[in-house]
Amino acid sequence: MPCTILMTVVRESLEGDIGDDWTYTVGATVLNPTAVGTGDITIEEHTLSPGTTQEPPQPTRSLSLPAGPCNKEAKVQLMLVAREVDPLVDDTGDNSASVSVTCPGPDGAPSYIEHDIAVKVYEEPRVLGGEATLTVTVQLVASCGN
Repeated sequence: MPCTILMTVVRESLEGDIGDDWTYTVGATVLNPTAVGTGDITIEEHTLSPGTTQEPPQPTRSLSLPAGPCNKEAKVQLMLVAREVDPLVDDTGDNSASVSVTCPGPDGAPSYIEHDIAVKVYEEPRVLGGEATLTVTVQLVASCGN
């Protein structure tokens, strides 16, 4: 039976102030042991004010990924690419993380993990100074045969 991982963007927060118009993409590649699933979730441009924590604004923020055989551990490589939208030059940054997820057996309960991935974005041009940290929380739910 195959294992699947449901990735959902559940929260976003912003510290620092370089603007409040944000868009980002969370990409995922599932390795078990080689690449068995890949995809991404793009959150369209929206307002995220400094010092705020909130749910992402759009309803489509989940993605189901194949994760290989059940009863094995899978690694999920996450990549966050963020952009603060400006009239002339957008401010961008990216960061990656690796998360281990246990794929249950056919009769096992799904396993749940929440993981934060943060990216530091600097105001462009850099001579203007300023930086912000966007943190996105993803939930990974591994299940077998569902």
